[in-house]
Amino acid sequence: MSVIDLQAEREARANEAFLAYTRAKARADRTRHLRDMAEAVRAWDAFITLAFPEPSRREALAV
Repeated sequence: MSVIDLQAEREARANEAFLAYTRAKARADRTRHLRDMAEAVRAWDAFITLAFPEPSRREALAV
């Protein structure tokens, strides 16, 4: 039976989500198309949700 490090798994998923955000943001900056900007916003939201799973921590970011 193998042991899975849940914290490492969460961090890996958050890192992947951040990389997806950086790619989407770069594309949005390059094209200036609204659909690309919307994709970057969705990618950022996915990253924040994975990086800060507790709603109270996400709320603290919305200052």
